[in-house]
Amino acid sequence: MGDLIESASHRPSLRQLLHRARDTREPLLLPGCCDALDARIIEQAGFDAVYMTGFGATAGLLARPDVGLIGLHEMADNACLLYTSDAADDSL
Repeated sequence: MGDLIESASHRPSLRQLLHRARDTREPLLLPGCCDALDARIIEQAGFDAVYMTGFGATAGLLARPDVGLIGLHEMADNACLLYTSDAADDSL
């Protein structure tokens, strides 16, 4: 499973995860998260991947339900933060 210290470039790709799930016949568990803190916690718990939930992202950023208040750019920025959340120096 995932390692918090691994950089983003050392993570298995989604394709690799899906092939491994198919070959081992084990489900690919993808916990939902809304921000970088959630992503780090999920990674520390040992999961290989997460998915970003639109409701969670909207609730985390605006404290509102997901009714289209956040646009593509904000969602893409949030996804980028999730993807790079383990790249920060752990000593900070």
